[in-house]
Amino acid sequence: MSLRIKLYSCLAIAGMLTFSACGSEDDLTPSNAEVNGFAPTADDNSATAQLRNTFYKETGSYLLFNDTLNTTDTKGNPELFDASYAMTGTGSVDSYNYKYSYITDVTEQQKFAEDVKTYLLNKLGKAKPYSFLLVNDISYVDSYGRTKHVKYLLATRGYVLSTNNGAMYDDPESYFSGMLANIIIDKFGRQSSTVTDPFYAYSKTLYSEKLGDHDIDATEENIEWQYGFLEKFADFWGGDDYYFPFKERDLQDWVNVVLTMTRDEFVAKYGSQQVMVNKFDTIKGIIEQMGFNI
Repeated sequence: MSLRIKLYSCLAIAGMLTFSACGSEDDLTPSNAEVNGFAPTADDNSATAQLRNTFYKETGSYLLFNDTLNTTDTKGNPELFDASYAMTGTGSVDSYNYKYSYITDVTEQQKFAEDVKTYLLNKLGKAKPYSFLLVNDISYVDSYGRTKHVKYLLATRGYVLSTNNGAMYDDPESYFSGMLANIIIDKFGRQSSTVTDPFYAYSKTLYSEKLGDHDIDATEENIEWQYGFLEKFADFWGGDDYYFPFKERDLQDWVNVVLTMTRDEFVAKYGSQQVMVNKFDTIKGIIEQMGFNI
């Protein structure tokens, strides 16, 4: 066969493949490619669907009350909101088979969604998640066979928040304030050292150290302020030995105070020690750098 004939043959085959591809384009496109599993279906006009659509328009985050999405996986099974690996407030990633108690009453759904917007969403700022799955309870069975409950999960595609079996409704402001502090601490622990080191630098040589080794009198009034600590020095193990706070406790104390006091209020109470004011400004700046609106 001549080179010219071979060339014509190749062009003809290429043309047939192109025609075939165009003719079967619909067949090659996944049936759910344009379906957003986190949003209600187009034909869902229920009160819950309207609430979810409104929430997305107002916040830019999707709202769920069930962990079964509107899409399917490659095997045709319903796709789930997967939170098997999630942060739970422990400062580390936990892996469990979490179970949810759903909220089916529309009035309760509306109340929960409004409380999330009022007391949590705005403060999350740029750290807000892709979606929120709101449930009445989150539980799991630990390695000892005990059933445990958590108030929230930070998963890859969103947050799972619970009412703690209705406890949230009694005081939503305090409930979400505590949750926000834990979320910040969780995310703080996942930042690079270049981000977090400026905060820890104030006290890194003192964490868990014995006061006696530094010739410090633990009974002196507000002596802890001179070293950048909010927590009074304690005798953890009995006896006469006093110790500086642990690193983890120090972070928790400072996140809590930044969320509950304005700078003016803080300076009025702790301003006698410049290191305290400097540390306040440092931790607040880091939290804002992480995207939170506090």
